[in-house]
This record gives sequence, structure tokens and C-alpha cells, in this order.
Amino acid sequence: MCYYTDQQSSKKALESRFKAKGKFAEEQLVKGKVSGFTQAALPLITQGKPEEIQLIPWGLIPAWADEDQAKDFPSKTLNARTETVFEKPTFEPSILRQRCLVLVDGFFEWQHLGKEKTEWEISLVSEGPFALGGIYAIWTNPKTQMKQASFSILTTPANELMEEIHNTKKRMPLIIPLEKEADWVHGMPLEDLKGYFKPYSSEKMKARKVFRAQDQLRLF
Repeated sequence: MCYYTDQQSSKKALESRFKAKGKFAEEQLVKGKVSGFTQAALPLITQGKPEEIQLIPWGLIPAWADEDQAKDFPSKTLNARTETVFEKPTFEPSILRQRCLVLVDGFFEWQHLGKEKTEWEISLVSEGPFALGGIYAIWTNPKTQMKQASFSILTTPANELMEEIHNTKKRMPLIIPLEKEADWVHGMPLEDLKGYFKPYSSEKMKARKVFRAQDQLRLF
């Protein structure tokens, strides 16, 4: 699963890395550890506007949702499994026509050993921001007619590294390789799309334990 991301890069750094223009002010970027359950807006590059970086809330609301459903969906659609994304009416329209790159500097996951739970921050060996594969939807409020975009992060089975860390669910976010980022937000045959649905290489990833203040105090 992927419910928490690490956001550190500036607008300028994102624009330089992803060769796209940010349509927001620097102070609008949420920095640090971000929880999907807050419906925070993260920087995305969408299939509809691949030349732009947009800030879009996390937690997908499908276009067909009514007003009551729109309130409940976000907390339930932070992730979408690649194995079933074509079968779910919530996600199927988006995976075909509304894919996105979710720009992050890392993500967080928890390892369970007995009764102990250890938090890990995972990023890439290459360092700097990278892209998670996502899907988005645009919902229209029936009362105001205002359009609202939202997104979900795709997940795959865990690779060797993530099997050790996320050792209960054994899942990980879909990481899009740099050389395939542009293709992800453009049209492609269905079989080519399915070729993306595989775990990223463990050798290209790194992880560090996250120590809390109370953990440090136990050392003395």
C-alpha cells in the first residue's frame, strides 16, 4: 500500500527534473511527510496536460459518483491495485484515459516484527524526486457545477526489499522508470500498458529507519 509520501522538492526542482511548468505558487506545495487521509494536494503530471505540473487532491472521486458518494470515496481510494484496476468501475475509466505521474521524494511504510512496528522511509538510490504511477478522475459537483480533480496511486506486489519492510501486506507503489515517464502520460496499446505493472527493482531503491524523538531518548 502507499498512504504516506515524502515531499521535499521545490517547485523549481520539480520543473527541472520533469521538464514541465508548475501551475502553482511555491508556498502551495505541501512539504514533509504527507498523509493521504488528509486529502492533501500533491504535484502531478496528468495525461490531459502532460506539459504542466498541477496540485491535485489525493483520494479519487470517480466522475459518476453522486454527492454523498463523493464525501466517502477519498479515504477508500488512496490506492488502486494493478491486478484489478481494469475490473473496478471506480478505476477502469481512468486507467485507460486518465493516467498521471505522482511526483514524490519518497514514501513511508511500516514493518511488523512481533508486537513491534518500525517505520521506514523508502526512496531511490539515484536520489531526488521520482514518479509514482497514478490515475485521476474529474468529478463535477451537481450543485455548483464546479469540477474537482482527484487521484489514486497504483500499487503492485512487493519486490524483495519491500517484502521485508511491508511484511504483512507485501505491497508497494508502482514506480515509473524515468525513461518511461513520458509514455505513461500518453496513449499506448493496452498490452503495452500492462507491461508497466511490475515491481520496481530493489537494487535501485534504498530504505532508512525513521526514529522518533522517544526512540532517541531510550538510548540514554
